[in-house]
Amino acid sequence: MEQRGQLRTWHDDKGFGFIRPERGGHDVFAHISAMRGDRRPSAGDAVLYLAGKDDKGRLRATHVRLDAPMTLDQPAIRRKTRPAQAAASKPAAARPKPRTAAMRTRHRGLPLGGAVLLLLLLVLPIAGSWRAVDSGMPWPLIAYGVASMLALLLYGHDKRCAERNRWRVPESQLHLVELCGGWPGGLVAQWLYRHKTRKISYQATFWLIAIAHQAAWAYHLFVQPLF
Repeated sequence: MEQRGQLRTWHDDKGFGFIRPERGGHDVFAHISAMRGDRRPSAGDAVLYLAGKDDKGRLRATHVRLDAPMTLDQPAIRRKTRPAQAAASKPAAARPKPRTAAMRTRHRGLPLGGAVLLLLLLVLPIAGSWRAVDSGMPWPLIAYGVASMLALLLYGHDKRCAERNRWRVPESQLHLVELCGGWPGGLVAQWLYRHKTRKISYQATFWLIAIAHQAAWAYHLFVQPLF
């Protein structure tokens, strides 16, 4: 059943906003992909919408239209505004300053301290993996390489989804890949994409996984071979 509300906020450059229900209650997330009508919405518009929930139980409008006489639906309105168009619509003072090459390097490069830390963390896994190769079992070395590449791809995809307000990669999937040997790739991805570095609970789980790998290889090398 359709409900009435008002678009409390609308970010046209990002293609989403929040509806304030007429009957009160929590604001409802609305994405441009759910919009129907002959024009794009704007903040303050009265709308009719169908409410649902996403996979995390959060309120989300599954169908939105302006509270006005019915018009022909124009699919073109559901396209996101191009960044160039959004930037052109902003006052010159509000536009972000272009980044210099030095700034881009600083934000995307691998920090020297991080590279040293990664090399130190890889000493035990590499030593243990080579011992396994000598024993005719190359799968630990292969697992580290494949899982790390997968972690890099997943982190990059999740970062893009976060920036574009799309469905994210579940953290449990990222941690599973890290547990299977992808934690080196995950660590590199965190530095390269500046992603998942501020969430304490995520970092705690990530480092528990990395430490568990260190402990397992130390036991294998110095106490009792695991295979």
